[in-house]
Amino acid sequence: MARPAREQALGEFLADLAADRPAPGSGAAAAVALSLACACAAKAFAITARRRGGDPALAAAADAARRLAEQALSAGDRDAEGFEAFVAASGADRAAAAEDLADTSAGLAGLAEALAALCRAPGLSVRGALKADIDAALSLAAAAAAIAQANRAQAEDAG
Repeated sequence: MARPAREQALGEFLADLAADRPAPGSGAAAAVALSLACACAAKAFAITARRRGGDPALAAAADAARRLAEQALSAGDRDAEGFEAFVAASGADRAAAAEDLADTSAGLAGLAEALAALCRAPGLSVRGALKADIDAALSLAAAAAAIAQANRAQAEDAG
């Protein structure tokens, strides 16, 4: 298995993703997309907080987005490990591995929903050029959620 995504340069991760082995795959790609979304949101919140004299709500939102990014990367690593286990398993072990994959995908979709809710929270408005970062965060989070939901459905069908 490849090294965890957080330990790789982007080019190395992309090479692993494109390699002719089962993992990392779309779940890890979704996780990285979601971590990028979280980074965009964290930047927008942190800069806005600084511009507003250290606004504690915005600073807390930036910290929350950073935590979600870490959780997303961990979910991507679990997905890669879980998919390798699924491919290698048979019988009851394969069904259990499919259930684990479905759970991991559901968790990743939940993280994407949490980021979207954070970006849309009242009182955390971001203006000007930083609005593009929030828009990017929402778009990337939506893409990650769609991938995670599709992966969950496929895992449930395979189980």
